[in-house]
Amino acid sequence: MTGQMANITTELSEHNTIRITFAGRQARHLRLTDVWTDWMLSMNDFRDLIIPLRREHADIITTNLLNGPNRLQFVNTDIRQEYNLNGDKKIVRRLGPGNTRSLYQSVALFIENNTRTWPPEQIEINQEQLLLLIRAMITLDCPENHCATDSLRNLQYLLAILWVKKKNPKLLQGINRPNSNEIFRISLVK
Repeated sequence: MTGQMANITTELSEHNTIRITFAGRQARHLRLTDVWTDWMLSMNDFRDLIIPLRREHADIITTNLLNGPNRLQFVNTDIRQEYNLNGDKKIVRRLGPGNTRSLYQSVALFIENNTRTWPPEQIEINQEQLLLLIRAMITLDCPENHCATDSLRNLQYLLAILWVKKKNPKLLQGINRPNSNEIFRISLVK
């Protein structure tokens, strides 16, 4: 993976959770902040989280995403919103200055790391937590137009990844996996 994305490997555990192993050095995308591992999730990270799922689990996530309420109740601070996943993980959605805009919307997974271990220890997230991460990427709380654009774009990419997982999962295997833009194009023509 490139330097902009977290260097992770994902696999399905015996408990049907996604086991995530981190490698590499700290970067803007994956770093330690206080007692947390701060992992800014990109679409390619979501791709890698979806890949190990069994087809029926991807179908459950898709059905819940399309049929269920997608709004999450975040706790607001000055520059971010937080949603507690459990005692040692929380979703943080930043609503603040970015590299190219004065305001943007993105999602990070904060994992408790009291020992400040690097690289962080393996973690597992279950199907429900993955669905909540996906919902955090598309839930719209900020009325500015660019946040609506971010949410709509994220929904398109995430549905394209789930569609390719359902219709042609072989395209997601191997070392040279298609990136989110390629997956979106594939989903339109296949």
